[in-house]
Amino acid sequence: MIRKHALALAAVLLAAACLSTPTKRYFQIVAEVRDGSPSHRVDRALYVEPVRVDPLYDDFRVIYRVSAYELKYYSSVFWAKKPDALFREAMGDYLLKKGGFSRVTLDVLQGDPEIVLRATVRQIEEIDNPKVWYGRLAMDLEFLEFKSGRTILRHTFDRYKPLGARKVRFLPAVLSGILVDELDVALAKLAEVLAAK
Repeated sequence: MIRKHALALAAVLLAAACLSTPTKRYFQIVAEVRDGSPSHRVDRALYVEPVRVDPLYDDFRVIYRVSAYELKYYSSVFWAKKPDALFREAMGDYLLKKGGFSRVTLDVLQGDPEIVLRATVRQIEEIDNPKVWYGRLAMDLEFLEFKSGRTILRHTFDRYKPLGARKVRFLPAVLSGILVDELDVALAKLAEVLAAK
């Protein structure tokens, strides 16, 4: 009799575990300055504009691609903020810590910016291939003169990098790494263009 009750209780607990909703998880983009990464002197005040994001990706939900034709949203995996805020804060923080600019601000009224960084996120997704999962980040970065609005430099990229394993928890670090690599490339180009003037 006791054994029947124990089996019934175990069955109920197992069913409850299967029906329970998964824990929600929240991720962010963190662009960290790496030891030994090259520093490029620009010595101008930079304003980072609000980031534009393609409407498909402008969502708290993390997107994963299962084929060229099909995208899905995770039901329990989210960005801590919408991608526009995540990328603007990550870029501003990185460029401030990296140095090279006389000042970096997210508020156009703080100081007197000389250069504007305008960024557009075209794609931010996980690509789930049968054997390897990838992080994909496609962006346009444009540096402009603040007063004239004239373009100084454009840098566009569309990069894929494999995740450490087929788990979504590796996605934010991979995307953050791509962002850092491409910001460094853009900064090198910007410093070169400004030095040639």
